[in-house]
Amino acid sequence: MDYFFVQVEELDNPKLKELPVAIGSRHYKRGVLSTANYIARKYGVKSAMPTGMALKLCPDLVLIPAHFEKYKKASEEIFQIFKSFSKNIQPISLDEAYLDVTDCKKFNNDAIEIAKEIRRRIFGKTGRTAIAGVSYNKLLAKIGSDLNKPNGISVIRPKDVEQKIAHFSISKIWGVGKVTQKKMDGLGIR
Repeated sequence: MDYFFVQVEELDNPKLKELPVAIGSRHYKRGVLSTANYIARKYGVKSAMPTGMALKLCPDLVLIPAHFEKYKKASEEIFQIFKSFSKNIQPISLDEAYLDVTDCKKFNNDAIEIAKEIRRRIFGKTGRTAIAGVSYNKLLAKIGSDLNKPNGISVIRPKDVEQKIAHFSISKIWGVGKVTQKKMDGLGIR
C-alpha cells in the first residue's frame, strides 16, 4: 500500500491530503516515524526516521500518533480482497504481502491483469491507492513494487531483469541495510 497509515488518516481527515504528514511520536529523543506521505517525502522525511530529524527537515510536519487498531481494520479489508485472488498469501506487514497467483483462474491467469484488478478493487472498496510489483519471484516483485510509486504497477519479466535493475544499488534488495551494503561494497558487489 502507498503510505498506508497516513492514507487511513487522510480518509478520516481529508484536509491532511494537502499537508506534510507522518505517523509517529512527538518524543524527540526516542520517536521514530512509521510512515510519511509524499508531500513530507519531498522534504526528505521517510519511514524509520527519528522524529527530531524529520522536524528539522520539515518544521511544518503534521505528526499523528499511530492508531494501530484502525490500521489493522483497514488491513483486514485489503487482505479480504487478496483472498479473493489467491489462497497463497504471505503477509509481510499490515500493508504489504506477497501473492502467488499461479493458480488464479481469473483474467486467464494474467498476473498483470490480476494485479491491476486487485488495485482497482482496493481503491473501489477503501478509497486507498496501492502499488504492485509483478514478477516471477518474490525478490523481483518486491523490487518492482518500489519502482512506480505512488499508485503504480511495475512488471519485471525474465528477459527484462538486467535492463530494469542492473543499475540499482544492492540496497534495493529487501533486507539489505547499511551494514550489509557496506560489507557488499567491501567485496566489490554493487
